[in-house]
Amino acid sequence: MKKKAKEMIMWLVPGIFIFVLDRLFKIWFRDVDIALIPGVLALRSAKNTGMAMGLFSGNAALLLVASVVVVALCLFLLRKYRVSGLARLSLSLIAGGALGNMVDRLFLGYVIDMIDVECIRFYIFNVADIGVVCGAILCGVSLLFRPEDWSNK
Repeated sequence: MKKKAKEMIMWLVPGIFIFVLDRLFKIWFRDVDIALIPGVLALRSAKNTGMAMGLFSGNAALLLVASVVVVALCLFLLRKYRVSGLARLSLSLIAGGALGNMVDRLFLGYVIDMIDVECIRFYIFNVADIGVVCGAILCGVSLLFRPEDWSNK
């Protein structure tokens, strides 16, 4: 296998992992209400027609387009800038998470959420959301503290 193809596959692995894990969770826990640690953590199925914290609820088409743009932008940056380290990991996680939620919006018109952290009464979320948020945090850290990861060489 050519070096460039191997490199391309390697930066896809974290995103593929998030995407596959998200799909599995959404299949296994689609209609569930289980307290894993009572009062702390539960798996509780919910339909989310919006994005984070319910923003833009009922705008599935707009959110679907936004997801396509995010995935395309991540792939473009990964290819154009030959990013490395945290930058590569962050973009892969964001793309994998956005793709996971995009598939739900495309086929269902909403996103399936199921992870409920009851002890802090936060919003219910899914594995794809974890990928996007962790990727965004790592992207910020990389931009601030590791600008060499963003070389276009």
